[in-house]
Amino acid sequence: MSNDLFHPIGSLNRRGFIRSCCLASMAFITANCASQRNGASEGGTESPAASEGSGSGTVLRVGHLPAGCVSHLLLANQRGMFADAGLNVQLTQFNGPGENLQALVAGSQDVIHNPWTNTVAAYAQGTDSLKIICGSGKGGIELVGRNGSVKNLDELKQASGQGLRIGTLQLDTLELVVYGHLKKLGVDYSGYEMTFFPSMVGMGEALIEESVDVCSLAQPYAETVVSQADGTYLGDSNGAWGPEASDCVINSTDSFISKEPNMLADYLAVLRQSAEDLNANYEEAIAELAPLYGSEASILAPALKRQVPQPTMDEAGVESLRSGIGFLADLGYLEPDQTNLIDEIFDGSVQETSLQTA
Repeated sequence: MSNDLFHPIGSLNRRGFIRSCCLASMAFITANCASQRNGASEGGTESPAASEGSGSGTVLRVGHLPAGCVSHLLLANQRGMFADAGLNVQLTQFNGPGENLQALVAGSQDVIHNPWTNTVAAYAQGTDSLKIICGSGKGGIELVGRNGSVKNLDELKQASGQGLRIGTLQLDTLELVVYGHLKKLGVDYSGYEMTFFPSMVGMGEALIEESVDVCSLAQPYAETVVSQADGTYLGDSNGAWGPEASDCVINSTDSFISKEPNMLADYLAVLRQSAEDLNANYEEAIAELAPLYGSEASILAPALKRQVPQPTMDEAGVESLRSGIGFLADLGYLEPDQTNLIDEIFDGSVQETSLQTA
């Protein structure tokens, strides 16, 4: 699989992340209200299958990352489903969640598919215009052991204090899958040799080269690494903060939700249909998606079985976020009294409208 898709997603310590949130807030405050409506945003690249000029009316600018949690988005765009629904959707791919989030709060994107951890932390730092309107993908954030290392969670627990080397990214759903499993096992970082990598690709390479014993990875890159390194899946996000463990979610802002609720509802309806089509004709969909992911179908097919679309966020999905947000507080990214923020950030009104008019 080409690494071009998986540009390094940088890690941040708490101070660094708070700084990035503040910069995003400043960008929102100083954004030009007449920002360009067409073309790729600064810091992003227009997706190869972007529906530029298709559909009618106002352009809906959608930012996303190169990840398994947007399979139904990419498929819908590839097949022209947005244009068929009368939507003029323009996709922009960003290399990291910070860039994606900043584009939203600065007003150069209307909607983004991004890890929920970044949304919550930015909201906690005062960017209270942000809203989660639906899920995008669930599962697929993996805890992977290299060949010859631990083979299951029980062995991971028993390895505490034995010099086992674990790699992850800070302030990411990738870190939560590590921390969440360790917490449930009754152990913590102090029992392991922790390395916080600057990119997911670097961790995968470290696992293949046996520089770490366990690391966290997102699909479909995780499946590539497991295949190349003969690795073992130890656990995933469903086991850490599930059972309906959102990875990336769909975000917008209060102002855009108020301005274009029907457009957003139609957008969610197309995503639901695309997810249904993906599941109904999986092999056909994988064949179309493989070039977009720069992957072989033999890798992508099992990967996207593990990280599936979440076109509707039900109460179980919201509850999984409530569970995961506690890990962010444990790790010091949030204050202890900020663990109820999901109920402020989640706005299900657009999803409800979309489901009622389906």
